[in-house]
Amino acid sequence: MIRIGKVGRITAGDELEKFVRINELPDDPPSYLILLAEDPEFLHGCGDYWVENREDLGEFFTEAHWEVVWNES
Repeated sequence: MIRIGKVGRITAGDELEKFVRINELPDDPPSYLILLAEDPEFLHGCGDYWVENREDLGEFFTEAHWEVVWNES
């Protein structure tokens, strides 16, 4: 399950071992900013992607073959 606003570590697929956080943008309907970094504070090796909607977000994860372990805090 993709978690919005939580930090996770990519454990399989492209960008292996990087950290990811999904931010929901205030569009109507919402779009999503996918933030990537080498550290959980998002200070080093940062990058991002944007997708237009929730369906595209799911397709992005599928195409990247991402498995993510999400932090619970």
